[in-house]
Amino acid sequence: MSRRKKQVKIIDSLNPWVGSWFFLLVHVIWFTFWLIGGWNIELLILIVSLEAIILMILLLMAQNRKSIKDDIREETDLRVDLENVRISKEILKHIERIERKLRK
Repeated sequence: MSRRKKQVKIIDSLNPWVGSWFFLLVHVIWFTFWLIGGWNIELLILIVSLEAIILMILLLMAQNRKSIKDDIREETDLRVDLENVRISKEILKHIERIERKLRK
């Protein structure tokens, strides 16, 4: 498996977990214990800030992949639509020929 495919697989596997209620609950519990325990608040702020940066990067990477997929899907739809228009024009030409022959 290529390096890029491994990265994509990791991102795809993390995003559903990061966007879950469980993830939120774990963080609420963790913050609550940290604050009740009276541990260094600056350290918590640093950890949370770094986590937010990493999560935002993961989110942007996932959105970029989705955008690429959407672009490919739209391009494919356009090709199919153009082919359908071409076929419809051919059918219309055939119908017009048939009508002309029937009028004669």
